[in-house]
Amino acid sequence: MASDPQRPKRLKWKWGLAFLLAGGLVVLYWNSDLILFPRSQTATVLLLDDCDDDFRTGPFKDALIAFPPGRASLRITSDLNICQTIGGGRSLAVSPDGRMLLVCENVAHHLSAFDLGTGRRLWRVDGEYTAVTAAPDGLIYAIISNGTIYGDRTVVIDRDGRIVKSGSPAGFDMVLDTNRNALWLVGKFIKKCDLNLDPLLELAPIKWCAAAVDLDADGSIWVAERDHPDVKQSTNRLFRVSADGQIQKSIPLPFSPFCLRIDRADHSIWVTGVGTREPVSKAMLAAVEQRVGSLPLGKWLREWLTARRYWHQTTKYDPEGKLLCDVGEGGHSLDIQQSDGSVWLAAKDKVYRFSREGKKIAKLTGMSAGQKYVVVVPEAGGRTNPPGIAHE
Repeated sequence: MASDPQRPKRLKWKWGLAFLLAGGLVVLYWNSDLILFPRSQTATVLLLDDCDDDFRTGPFKDALIAFPPGRASLRITSDLNICQTIGGGRSLAVSPDGRMLLVCENVAHHLSAFDLGTGRRLWRVDGEYTAVTAAPDGLIYAIISNGTIYGDRTVVIDRDGRIVKSGSPAGFDMVLDTNRNALWLVGKFIKKCDLNLDPLLELAPIKWCAAAVDLDADGSIWVAERDHPDVKQSTNRLFRVSADGQIQKSIPLPFSPFCLRIDRADHSIWVTGVGTREPVSKAMLAAVEQRVGSLPLGKWLREWLTARRYWHQTTKYDPEGKLLCDVGEGGHSLDIQQSDGSVWLAAKDKVYRFSREGKKIAKLTGMSAGQKYVVVVPEAGGRTNPPGIAHE
């Protein structure tokens, strides 16, 4: 039987087409939200969503959303009033036992506590609260502002919503070290006080403001410092402060950080934020117009050519400052699921989950493009989810 002389060419054509299609799928995967094999969700994720652009005129509709594993999202409430801030600190927090949710409304001037078992609001106290955290004994520590990002004072609140103590140490963000009976506050300064809010130490390495802080297992902290174009010597960096107040390590950042969290298993640091740059088109336009005079471009085109470009970024570093991974997405806040080291990132209009190695493994949808605060409910006592709204 005579052989088909066209068969080798057909095979080559088919293999070439298959190669192009496979390459296209790889490009599509890496440049989209496609997740081929999503990992099953094991922890409840909570989100405070600044989804109402108008924070001056009611009714106000910023939302608190729960994403339980294996279930549709649940809106705990949609009547909050918050606005954008310089960092993704602790405007949203969960008690260590995973039963109480705490929410700061920086515009409505409230701090509210919700029962995660029922979604019911337990109490609300007035004040311009900007950050909150809870201790295992039920006491709550919260920063009250006076209209600035640096805070005015810190208060201690009991489990029934009563302020039982007030002290002058303050900042923008805070972290509690219950093993050493200490509270760290960062903003214009770094302050450490005991749980009675009596000062223990104060440092002043920050030129403008620290946007976030987190605690490592040995009692040291990592701080995310942001720069400001009008503040000399301000910079974007992470730095480590020992438990006794010594600055031990500094990591320069190519973007302005909003939030950081520490993976306590390997002491690595996740940080997310935003970068900006002047576009090349702006310099080119200036060079041309310097020679020929102003061009009749129109307002829209001129603004498009000269507007600053923004990108969001999330990176992970080891304790020595070595870059471990860059996940290709960024946002306002993130939190770590300590059971497996995966990180939950509140990006523009989605929440992503990445593995400890930086692989995209899940995403949540159904929220706005506004700033968001994300918290993973603690997996206390071997129980991955609180009762009621957060699991079956």
